[in-house]
Amino acid sequence: MDTLSPPATGTRVLLPDGSAKTVASTARSDRGHLWLHLDGGGAVRADRCEPVDASRTAEARQAARRAARAIRAGGDIGPAADELGDALRYLAQADPDALDELSVGAARVTIEIPRLGVAHGDILHHHGARLAVLDTAVSAIDEPQWWADVHGVTAEDRRATYRAPWRTGISVQYAAWDLVTVERIVPA
Repeated sequence: MDTLSPPATGTRVLLPDGSAKTVASTARSDRGHLWLHLDGGGAVRADRCEPVDASRTAEARQAARRAARAIRAGGDIGPAADELGDALRYLAQADPDALDELSVGAARVTIEIPRLGVAHGDILHHHGARLAVLDTAVSAIDEPQWWADVHGVTAEDRRATYRAPWRTGISVQYAAWDLVTVERIVPA
């Protein structure tokens, strides 16, 4: 991304740790590197980032609603829960406002999925506590690592783990088969 034109303010980019952030501004260093200043603080070199493809947000919203209808209809909800998870993960990276819009007033369904399928907004049952998933991604640094930033849902959950948000993570090869219980939003 360093040799291309600087991304516009408001553009979403994938960072080396797998998280997606919004570009607040850009600047060139004395050495000629393009730096992206990120919304919420921090900066990263542009050549270490990738632009997020935000062209499929409407499609992802439709997929989330279609999967939610299938889940509410009952039966085998596994494929619908997977489709919903894919849509939610995409929206968390490409258009967090659309994800927030879908989350308002949404019911939840409890499902068991591989840890790699955990999405932003899920409530993860982990360490005997219920943890709100604030962000999740796969890091491309060194060996691929799945991670999630989490925070206890209630004061009791926070006492059982940590009072402040914290990060949990494991190798992608384990996260692909490690089954966990989550409460996932089902958009209205």
